[in-house]
Amino acid sequence: MTTTPDLPALGSACPHVGRLSDMMRGLQETAPVCRVRTPAGDEAWLVTRHAELKQLLLDDRITKAHPDPDTMPRYLDSPLLDMTVQRDHATAKRIHNRMREMLTPHFSARRMAALRPRVAERVGAALDAIVHEGPPADLHAQLTVPVSFHVLCDLLGMADRETFMALLAAPTTVGSEAADGAEGFPLFGFLADVVATKRALPADDLITALCESERDDHEVIAMIATVSFSYLVTPHNMSVGIALLANDPVQRDLVAADPDLLRTAVEEVLRMGKTGESLLPRYAREDIDIAGVTIRAGDLVLCDHYSASYDDRVFTDPDRFDVTRSPNPHPAFSHGSWYCVGAPLARIELTEVYRALLARLPGLRLEIPLSEINLAATNQLGGGIGELPVTW
Repeated sequence: MTTTPDLPALGSACPHVGRLSDMMRGLQETAPVCRVRTPAGDEAWLVTRHAELKQLLLDDRITKAHPDPDTMPRYLDSPLLDMTVQRDHATAKRIHNRMREMLTPHFSARRMAALRPRVAERVGAALDAIVHEGPPADLHAQLTVPVSFHVLCDLLGMADRETFMALLAAPTTVGSEAADGAEGFPLFGFLADVVATKRALPADDLITALCESERDDHEVIAMIATVSFSYLVTPHNMSVGIALLANDPVQRDLVAADPDLLRTAVEEVLRMGKTGESLLPRYAREDIDIAGVTIRAGDLVLCDHYSASYDDRVFTDPDRFDVTRSPNPHPAFSHGSWYCVGAPLARIELTEVYRALLARLPGLRLEIPLSEINLAATNQLGGGIGELPVTW
């Protein structure tokens, strides 16, 4: 990619709850695929329109491989992202397919149905404490974060939850110099001990199942880390949904009065549930002509699922929160072979949180304007809502 001095800088725009930033909207209106500068200072192609995003996610020339990882353009200065990039496409594809093959059965409809009562129990217990304490409450810190984290631990079979939570949060800061490469993070040593324990004392959980799959410890740890870091976005999605419902009493009361609307409400939350760019780095392994531009082999490609969810060519009045919106073909969980295997569990969590919340706090409303909600630092992987003050 030819060096261009003045390019729009990702991460520089102020994020908002429930709408695109002016910069991202402007980029989308300029071109569906445009050149930008990443927070790491490198150049990339940003994909912001729904059709082009789906097209590229189905294109086998887009890969998580780069022939020279030491010099590849980067989205973030993060060893946790760098560790996902392979040197050749065949290896990257084999690892990706093997991971999906291993994880998909553990998110089957049957397993998720069995887990739903446990999710509802976690939500109920958190709400009991919130109701007992009384308003106001920070539903991000008191509800969505602990519920999502404990559901993740229930799924994995994680015993030492306090240490796990501290280590899971610690390495997510972008540009951290706390470790020499991703493997140097304390989290990976902790997971190695967990895997050794599960091999000696198996149980009915995901980590044990991975240990029994004849994969070596390195691969099992990588899978645990992938599931764990993917789940960092779930509490933020939940909190954005709560903010949108609490900010709009008409939409809130529609769902409260008709539980059948929970399904479409959850999908609308997933569509609008981020607060900024939703990107993972991928690379072109061959030249690709799309939307009037040529992406060269080796170029960094950023498919923005969040902007595509606000594409006015697909979604009527995309900035409007509409719990009845149907159809709602949002790409929140990606598309094709990149589709998130954990999507069924995320939908269950959102459904159970909103079901219980609207029943127990029917007068739910924000303590502050939607525009003043504190957002987590943009240099955090999975960053989003920082605080969600509500009353009822």
